[in-house]
Amino acid sequence: MRKLLSTLTLIALTISVSLAQMTIADARLQPVGTSVTVKGIALNGPELGSIRYIQDATGNIAVYSATLVTGVQRGDSITATGPLFNYNSLLEISPASSVTINSTGHPLPAPIDVTSLSGWVEGNEGKLLRISNATFVDAGTFSTAGSGTNYDVTDAAGTSQIRVVTTTNIDGTPIPAEPVFITGIMSQYAPGGTGGYQLLPRDLADISTGGNPPVISSVLTQTDITTSSFTVNFNTLYEGNTIIYYGTTMSLGSTASSAAMVTTHALNLTGLTAGTVYYVKAASVSASNDTSYSAITAMATASNSSGQIKVWFNNPVDNSVSTGTNATFVNSAMDDTVIWYLDHAKYSLDIAIYNIDNVNYIINSINDAYARGVDVRVICDNGVDDFNYGLINVGVGKKKKSPPDGSTNADGALYGIMHNKFIVVDGISVDPDDAWVLTGSMNFTDQQIKMDKQNYLAIQDMSLAKAYRLEFDEMFGGKFGPDKSNNTPHEFMIGGKRVEVHFSPSDEVETRMIERIGTADYDMHFAIYSFTRFGISYAIEDAVLDRGVFASGIWDETNADDSTAINVCEDAMGDRFEKYSGSNLLHHKYLIIDPNCPQSDPMVWTGSHNWSTSANSRNDENTIVIHDATVANLFYQEYMQRYKDEGATDMVNAACEVAINNSTQDEGEIRLYPNPATNQVTIALGEVTNGNIKIFDISGKVMLSSEVHGLQYFTININELPAGMYFVVCDVNGGNKTSKLIIRD
Repeated sequence: MRKLLSTLTLIALTISVSLAQMTIADARLQPVGTSVTVKGIALNGPELGSIRYIQDATGNIAVYSATLVTGVQRGDSITATGPLFNYNSLLEISPASSVTINSTGHPLPAPIDVTSLSGWVEGNEGKLLRISNATFVDAGTFSTAGSGTNYDVTDAAGTSQIRVVTTTNIDGTPIPAEPVFITGIMSQYAPGGTGGYQLLPRDLADISTGGNPPVISSVLTQTDITTSSFTVNFNTLYEGNTIIYYGTTMSLGSTASSAAMVTTHALNLTGLTAGTVYYVKAASVSASNDTSYSAITAMATASNSSGQIKVWFNNPVDNSVSTGTNATFVNSAMDDTVIWYLDHAKYSLDIAIYNIDNVNYIINSINDAYARGVDVRVICDNGVDDFNYGLINVGVGKKKKSPPDGSTNADGALYGIMHNKFIVVDGISVDPDDAWVLTGSMNFTDQQIKMDKQNYLAIQDMSLAKAYRLEFDEMFGGKFGPDKSNNTPHEFMIGGKRVEVHFSPSDEVETRMIERIGTADYDMHFAIYSFTRFGISYAIEDAVLDRGVFASGIWDETNADDSTAINVCEDAMGDRFEKYSGSNLLHHKYLIIDPNCPQSDPMVWTGSHNWSTSANSRNDENTIVIHDATVANLFYQEYMQRYKDEGATDMVNAACEVAINNSTQDEGEIRLYPNPATNQVTIALGEVTNGNIKIFDISGKVMLSSEVHGLQYFTININELPAGMYFVVCDVNGGNKTSKLIIRD
């Protein structure tokens, strides 16, 4: 009995010691697995996800919980209890069994100034640090896949690593080109046990040029495109003026500005030349004379071309769902269509093709063009059949292959395949009616042309041809896959239609797709060869379950080892989601949004880009998005035949009869998308607008507020707002509009 009492006393003493509050320094000395209780000030809030880094007078430690830290904000004093856990070399209290907010609003400690040499060490784990005069190695925009992305920065002491977490408002913003101050929390991810230190900036304010700059918080976007003008738009965290540098080369040369101190910037550039690519850089200067700069972005004016858009399919279509223009089924004559354009080239042909043979004499037509004096250049994938590649005769140095799939560049990044299937005809002509772009899902082999299900398009537009030539030139100059930059225009006005173009892997194509899915109001349909990306599936699921969108789709191939993408869609779409059962390949890569609702921006998304990881992050691909009810219906006619071939019976009942805004909106409300939202929401105001936008919680408290000047669309970051219902109130153009907004975790 005495021995039992002694044992119970020892257990009680152990429990008492483990649960007694101790300093963070003492807690860090305990063995992994020991339950500890500490008190400290939170250095971050939800912007870094389900982890909080806390500090007391003796040290710092991370506290992790998927649920208990949700309400903890920066400056909160918290008491946390839980076992010590070594998560890939980062010491955490994980999972916390108890988190109590004691008080709020405490000042944070000043960040400790460090260098790349002195800062990235074990003694700084969990501390708030600052590195000065650091330059990012990468250019372009911050793009965070998964939980985040690592970026190298250099200072006078060497190179160190910054990690941008997906949940911060840094994602999708320009990477500063100039030296900056970077404040963040030192974390660690080292599965091998050593190294792996990474500084975590918490928001855009943690990446600063010093002083009080406006901080550019969005990429540059282009609207109001004409043959002689367009508007450049961007946002800043804090007020500043608007300066746009622009020109037809990267040297820029011209300047336009507005002195108004705003956070939502829009400046119209006039006196431009039709069918021309311009390079644009933005700056904003605060009242304290501190300046923020954007990266250089390519934009194009509208051309004086005809704007014709022709669409062909090589398998039967269902004209019964036509809205007036019947889709064209060319049977086995798709090769003749391609050859016609090759034979009519006057000056130049730029051909990027994954695979090709000469069964249908396409190579003969390419060679004939060269023989009659056309400047012909050809890029093929490295895996192209050598015999057929050898048949291409376009002159010395005028054809090339991409690097082998799976090989690496100087930085160790993997190359994928050169998967494009586009031709630029007469892209060098000065006559705006000469230039054509041909693109779609079809390779130039007999099987692909005559048997597999394909779509192909021809678009007559000089501006579009110049954009595709920029992409072609980059590859022909030796830059493929991870070596490429986001250097082409993305927005076009072609024959009165809005057209977008995105190239992989440099242009965050999957992110753009998920954004477009978020605009679906009534129905969407897709036919896709390879489908493995479950982020796309979740966007489709949100459209179906949260917004009531009718969605149907057909898929051909997926990853048997990870069927998440397919499972999510099957759960959300049921019998409307079909596995292709026909012969040959369903080789399409298209998505149709709102084809049965002409009031709601019908569009088609197509090109060479499969919904796969390789397509998004390694391969050379092109995607074109055409915002037009007629083109959307042409693809819908093709889709409905494929859908019915699979025995599908669940169809859209009819076209929508009223303008679609949002399922919760009444007349006079504004349109929000996506809604529900998570990180950001775009507000479609319907007309050029001036005024202010406020987001209220259900108690009537203003949670966010921003001014709007001269915009039809305005995007606002909401990633710091808790999940729940809100009201968006737009006091614009002398009137008031309101809409409900749902924010999800």
